[in-house]
Amino acid sequence: MEKTIKEYGKLTVEQKKEAVELFLIGFGRFMTFSGDEALKKTLFIEIFDPEWFFCYLAGERVLGLMGLGTSKRRPIDFRPEVCRKIFGEKKGRIISKQMNAVFQSKAVKGERDLYIDTLVTDPNARNKGIGSALMEKACSFQVYDAVYTEVFSKNVNAIGFYEKHGFVSVKKEKFSLLRLQGAGYPIKMKKVIA
Repeated sequence: MEKTIKEYGKLTVEQKKEAVELFLIGFGRFMTFSGDEALKKTLFIEIFDPEWFFCYLAGERVLGLMGLGTSKRRPIDFRPEVCRKIFGEKKGRIISKQMNAVFQSKAVKGERDLYIDTLVTDPNARNKGIGSALMEKACSFQVYDAVYTEVFSKNVNAIGFYEKHGFVSVKKEKFSLLRLQGAGYPIKMKKVIA
């Protein structure tokens, strides 16, 4: 079975749906802006950046997803027109503003810094090198000097994964609203790739 990494924009509609499913498996508990799962899926299919999301495919099936950002752009943009179209004028405007306060905030400062915004693999295909292949893809961009990411302190598997790939902790945010949801506090990690 052929294994490839493709840009999100080059996927079929069905593969995009699989990618969104993976995203919601990994990050859905933080997407509390709506209880309507179907609407959330419709939204994410449209707002993932087609060039900055990468999907690991085994044959035609999406088994991994990674979104990358820079100091100038992030891979998830809750565009107001899309949010309003899906959720209505008032709720859509509120969702766009609140979610972009997080998802469009500057994640890295330097022009030569890359940021792993999201990385998730199919729970049934873990420990098969999918996350490592996506990590290798992130570290292959020669125009960047370092790759950053952020994980929550209670996600010991993610911390171990990144440490295994040469990341070190560079900053701990002890105060976080997400800590109240039981995720722990954010830890920023860095890997030098130049």
